[in-house]
Amino acid sequence: MKKITFSIILVCLVAFSATAQRKYDEIITTENSVKDMVQNEITGIVVFKEGGTVKGLDPETKKIVWTLTKDDFGSTSAGDILTDPDFGKLFKEKSDLSSVPGSPYVEAYINSKYIIINTDSGKVVYNSSKESFWVMQSDFIPETDEYLLTLKKDGDMAIALLDMKTGELKWNTTVDKAKSLFSFSLKESSNTNKATVHGSVIYYLLYGKLYSFDRNSGKLNWKAEEDYSRFFLTQNDKNIVVVNSKGLFAAKEYLNVLNTENGKSIWKESIKTKRVVYLEDWGTKLLIAHYSGFNFFDLNTGEKIWKKDARGDGLKRVIPIDQDFLYVAENEMMLINKDGEKLWKKFIEISDDKEDPIYYLGKVGEKVMYLTGTYGNMVDYKTGVKLWKRNIKFEKDRPVLPTYDEATNSYLVYNDEKLYKFDPSISDKPEPFAKVNIKKEKELNSIELFPWGVVLSGPLEVMGVNMDGTVKYHLTYSQPGEGTRRLLKSAAIAGSIGLGVGSAVSSVKGADITMTYRDSDGNMRTAVAKGDQTNKDQAKAYAAGSAALGIVAAKFNSRFNAMKQNRDFSYIFAKADSGEKILVKVSKVDGVEVDKIIFNNNKPVYEVDPATQNIFYVSDKSIQIFNKK
Repeated sequence: MKKITFSIILVCLVAFSATAQRKYDEIITTENSVKDMVQNEITGIVVFKEGGTVKGLDPETKKIVWTLTKDDFGSTSAGDILTDPDFGKLFKEKSDLSSVPGSPYVEAYINSKYIIINTDSGKVVYNSSKESFWVMQSDFIPETDEYLLTLKKDGDMAIALLDMKTGELKWNTTVDKAKSLFSFSLKESSNTNKATVHGSVIYYLLYGKLYSFDRNSGKLNWKAEEDYSRFFLTQNDKNIVVVNSKGLFAAKEYLNVLNTENGKSIWKESIKTKRVVYLEDWGTKLLIAHYSGFNFFDLNTGEKIWKKDARGDGLKRVIPIDQDFLYVAENEMMLINKDGEKLWKKFIEISDDKEDPIYYLGKVGEKVMYLTGTYGNMVDYKTGVKLWKRNIKFEKDRPVLPTYDEATNSYLVYNDEKLYKFDPSISDKPEPFAKVNIKKEKELNSIELFPWGVVLSGPLEVMGVNMDGTVKYHLTYSQPGEGTRRLLKSAAIAGSIGLGVGSAVSSVKGADITMTYRDSDGNMRTAVAKGDQTNKDQAKAYAAGSAALGIVAAKFNSRFNAMKQNRDFSYIFAKADSGEKILVKVSKVDGVEVDKIIFNNNKPVYEVDPATQNIFYVSDKSIQIFNKK
């Protein structure tokens, strides 16, 4: 097998050095160096900043469709703002341009001003230059086409609601002194700050403070007495579940329930635990899983409903299956019912070490499959008996990558240069159906299933393996320079990262918690609180009801479909034998190098348009455009 793989690599490397790399098809020249470039995922418009101007480029016609200059941006912000030390820190940490997920908007920070641009029309929807404050935080509300802006003015912090149709502030409400809100870094605040619209009320968690506003008037209904890091609305509209972490990576957390009328706690005391893992709202009771165990609590009193907690020291994962709960404590798993009763006779060990990552844990047919840093096996759902007497032993220091085969209801799993098929029907652990020679194994980040086999890929390597275990192709490349390129959103979509079930990181531990909603009988309901709507699947669901997307609905849908389906290529930034820096486009079906493009720096700024497959690359005083090949 290794001899076959080596010969294929040799052929690919020869072809790579022998085939001429092409130059751009079209070019947009500019008077000044291009400082930043982003592509809006909804309209597809490529927005770039050069000098004091911002321009919009149509990805299909490759023409500039709008230009904004200093006349559109207005005068410099007020002098007292420019002297504020926090102001300089803010602009230093933020990018010049950023596309707003799930919207046609791009935010720009230009000449000390905060600007929102509608990329479809090039209209400046909002410009802070006319204000005596500066914008510290912005939160887009797609359902209502509004923005919540966090403002700093004269030593105070205020919240304002911006109407995107008019570009005017509907209201501006002072909430706190500025000094109390600057203990958070921008990175930390992006993980905790969150706004949710619920009927006529806006709930806003900002730098640890939870506020309730009247959406129409901006009246501050209340400010919670304690600091919180997360909040979840209950389905009865009367309560909010809050979690308090002392810092972003806190060792302890406190969970409580507030009254939506006044923001005060309805429980005598909080539940204290090391970490909250999972939440469910059953109407009159809450299922709360935390590091030390989990139990149902009466929503109104906070009293435990079960007599004893389900065992849970080191609890780190809870998976609802119908009305049962599969959970992992330390390095073992157990299945219990909604009354907290064990459904298996004993706990099942799923890893050697309690710190081992869980790559997959869930029900496959009538079996439960687990893939961890050390073991893989299947367990009968009803009895808890292992399907295979012996675990597959994984090499824990190497990647474990799973992908699901819907046609056979089985999983294909990669580890330690071996590929396994986890078929629920077999009676003992499977032997690997393929052994492969991966050169940069620790960098692998994706396994994807195709009708003919699987594709393993990383930043500098792509391999296709047939279902009979033979290697279809294998390409490896060298990293140019010491730096790594800026991986932009559209490049990730068009490449091998972030493709749902094909992504190896989709079920790795560490994701933030959400709250699941059920009726009183335990049946799943649609979530009340949408939470952080940032990915394209969630954004697509907004299309029908979102005022922000109404103007570009047709274009949005067509582009979304193109983005979602474009998983056929890997884009690899590499070094050719000649020393030139190259972006290589590789077909995952057959391993053919479809395209090779010359770049002139180690950290290129570029966008791969998923809909057209055209590539836009910043090269000093120009944007080079490479048509699809």
